[in-house]
Amino acid sequence: MGFTMQGWQTTFLGMRELPHDISDFEMKSFFSFDGAEREAINARRGDARKLGLALHIGFLRMSGRLLGAFRVVPVTLWRHLGNELGIASPEVASLRAMYARGRTLFDHQQVACTVLGFRWMSEHQRRSLVRELRDEVARCADRDQLLVRSRQWLYRNQLVILHERAIRTLIAAALAQLEVETGAAIAASVDPATLGRWRATAAELRPDGQTQQSWLWAAPAKHSTRQISEVLERINLLYGLDVHNHLADIPDLILRRYARRLVSRPLYGGRPRRFRMGLLACGPSISRCVDMPKAWSAAKGINPQGHGCGTISVASSR
Repeated sequence: MGFTMQGWQTTFLGMRELPHDISDFEMKSFFSFDGAEREAINARRGDARKLGLALHIGFLRMSGRLLGAFRVVPVTLWRHLGNELGIASPEVASLRAMYARGRTLFDHQQVACTVLGFRWMSEHQRRSLVRELRDEVARCADRDQLLVRSRQWLYRNQLVILHERAIRTLIAAALAQLEVETGAAIAASVDPATLGRWRATAAELRPDGQTQQSWLWAAPAKHSTRQISEVLERINLLYGLDVHNHLADIPDLILRRYARRLVSRPLYGGRPRRFRMGLLACGPSISRCVDMPKAWSAAKGINPQGHGCGTISVASSR
């Protein structure tokens, strides 16, 4: 059984410290306690320990994380907790002194988890989250939004929210899984002879000394006549390789994701930045020479004959 969560609560998920400002509504939502919670609080000896445990329970309910330390407790929250528990609020300094003993802090964190039913994520649950993210990454390219979705999933399943770096590692794993699956599907749909021709073409040298792969991989710097002519030349080459007759089964959502990454990619004077693409199973050369220009042309609505090929909604170039 998971937690129910309102949309407005997303703002607080993953917070590491108490917010400086908190409304009456938010205090009543997170820092009011039912029978079981109040029973656990009243079982503590001393007003400071009761107040400390109440603070931990409310923070875990608000953020989905454990409260490790605090520098400032809003005066309004301090007053609310005192009224809620029917005790005089001690000075913050007394709480800091109490938590100087690591055992007391650990005990309050564990009791808060037990009372609210939170637990640490297991390996099985980690794989479930990666699968959930795998479905999301095909629809959403924004890693920050995926971070929010991850925190929501953890909270709904009453799992302590991990720190941001750990969640971003899971997002990267989901992205890698999607790219491997997409690449394998593409490799299975293109005959070996065609793949061999693509690889050979990508390795060819151009008059300026760069490979066809590097030339195809480069995004235009601006919308000048020369740049657009080079774009059309690239697309003509891809048409000559019969790419358009083999990659039509790539879902628009995945194509749009790569298109966003391409048109927003910063330009460098040296070697282009390497990043993984959906055609890894076809080999690194084909992954760059086929998918990225195809995504760029789709994003810009251009075909080799100079006619629009339809508009795909993508992020504009920075």
